Amino acid sequence: MRTAYRVLLAVIMLALVALLVPGAVPLAGAEDLPAYEPVSLNGESANVIDYQEKTPYAPHEDAYFTEGLGGYLDDTISVRFDTLRRADTDIWLCWVQIADASQLRTATYKPYPSKSSEMANKIAVREKAVLAINGDFFMDRKEGYIVRNGEELRDNYYEGLDALVVDGDGDFYILRAPTKEKFDTIEGRIVQAFAFGPGLVIDGELQTYFPEGNMKPNSRTQRMALCQMGTLSYLMIATAGPEQKNSQGLTMSELAQLAYDLGAQQAYNLDGGSSTWLVFKGQKVNAPGSKKRPICDIVYFVTSEPEEAAEAVE
Repeated sequence: MRTAYRVLLAVIMLALVALLVPGAVPLAGAEDLPAYEPVSLNGESANVIDYQEKTPYAPHEDAYFTEGLGGYLDDTISVRFDTLRRADTDIWLCWVQIADASQLRTATYKPYPSKSSEMANKIAVREKAVLAINGDFFMDRKEGYIVRNGEELRDNYYEGLDALVVDGDGDFYILRAPTKEKFDTIEGRIVQAFAFGPGLVIDGELQTYFPEGNMKPNSRTQRMALCQMGTLSYLMIATAGPEQKNSQGLTMSELAQLAYDLGAQQAYNLDGGSSTWLVFKGQKVNAPGSKKRPICDIVYFVTSEPEEAAEAVE
């Protein structure tokens, strides 16, 4: 049953991927954008992973599929890619569904407060990530309330950078001009807290005010947005920039509009430029062949299904 279930879902997702090829049609309106339907995972074999422990389960080789841009599917995680063009720019979308909130994790190359950096794909392989993106480079700054995998690393509350909070259920909260009092309103356990931003979509509402000087909102560049679509459903948006052939990059407003048009309930801007990494199967998927900047931290997703459990039910 499990094998048939996986094959059926893989066929459906591959059919959706086949509808879009890189640069095929410049998409201008929301009505032309790819839609994401949450994947029903058979998560009976899912395990809660202790945030303070190393990732125990590696991706299963037989869970990868290679048609189109490829993807991944086991009983606890689904990864699917789409591509499009908007504002004369190549854009990569990665949709992720997980069975348990502990499959959304973060990692630093070296323990805080080290500023050591490494290529994101190498950190991702070390952490057994199915899919990884760049983080917020918080180790290069002193500002912000920072939590990683449930551990508070810094409590320098700073209103100049929007905060993204991920709670124990995997839900996102974006705080504008965050203060300690605003963090205290979060009822659940704070598992991750980022200091970067700005928030692009907050509680389903498009944000339109981005102060000049805050992450260069009017510049056209490579960008990365981390979005929540629904319960344990996420979307990563990676854009090319003027460094890449035939792309000019997106402004912050254009990135926010795209996330909103795709249906994001929460969308948050992360580090961009040459720090923009979308890593799958140990390789950089976005803007292949472009300059790669080593970074300090990643956000990543893992399987929570042991290899033995997968083999036992096939």
